[in-house]
Amino acid sequence: MALAIKAAQLASHLRDGDVVLLNGDLGAGKTYFVQAVAAELGCADAVTSPTFNIMQEYDAQGLKIIHFDLYRLDDASQLEDIDFYYATDSCTPGVTFIEWSDKFADEMPDDALHIQINVEGDSRNMNAWASGERSAQLLADWMND
Repeated sequence: MALAIKAAQLASHLRDGDVVLLNGDLGAGKTYFVQAVAAELGCADAVTSPTFNIMQEYDAQGLKIIHFDLYRLDDASQLEDIDFYYATDSCTPGVTFIEWSDKFADEMPDDALHIQINVEGDSRNMNAWASGERSAQLLADWMND
């Protein structure tokens, strides 16, 4: 429940060009987090894990959501095949969520909001940090919400 609340709070601060990196064990709540953001943004589509499709796009009242799941990729060269670098460019319209970003940490954009979700018994523990100017502002706004 708390994870969904924090995700919904983040939604109001997102804008075109933002990148959110989501990491954690299988079942930790990465896709659930994206679902809660999308719901808060008014996305009418059912947001599902893009594990087999690798990437999904959704429209959320004018803000495009690009959702990657890199779990099934084996090599960073495969990122070219899925238009990853275009989607994560700060000039690309929409907000990009990337699950399992730690698999290709060197390929992630310099400016991103990092979220680590850990399972602790029946609850989830979330840690967030920023790696650039825009993501630092995003994190500050989100945490002061």
